[in-house]
Amino acid sequence: MKLRLLSLGLISLILAFSGSWAMSQAQEAPKNEFYCNVYRNKPATFAKMLRGTFPIIRWGTYDDSPPPTAQTRCEEVSRRFQVFYDNGQLKYLTTGLMNQKAVICVTDRVDGDCNGLLFTLNSGSDPKRTLLKLLDRRALARGEVVNETGDKRIYVNVSDYLNNVPLD
Repeated sequence: MKLRLLSLGLISLILAFSGSWAMSQAQEAPKNEFYCNVYRNKPATFAKMLRGTFPIIRWGTYDDSPPPTAQTRCEEVSRRFQVFYDNGQLKYLTTGLMNQKAVICVTDRVDGDCNGLLFTLNSGSDPKRTLLKLLDRRALARGEVVNETGDKRIYVNVSDYLNNVPLD
């Protein structure tokens, strides 16, 4: 009788632990990540998503003074992507002005103002052209990821973009 009770208790204990372990594993969804790495000999901001890992921005020179290196910009902007993603602010990419400088920024809606700075553009850059050039144009052409407004600003739906960008 004692052996049977001990066996039932042990089985109950095992089931309780395995059930709570399984629930904790099921609740931990994979986290999307943004990070800096090298792609075709240049620093690049990468997105690591459920469907794969791919570069989203390749970094080159920046002519502002003092110039951060491409590696420094890559690391900083990748960190900002991650922070905005983690905080639920990474809805749309757009262009704007901050401190009288052209920027690429995040916003929560089409026609929205900048809610957070991703990076400052070179003096004299065309913000719209720069944003389209930075992102993989093949993905932009394949999906509904860009909205243009009357003021000639563009809004890139980040979720659509990340779900349509071709994997290498």
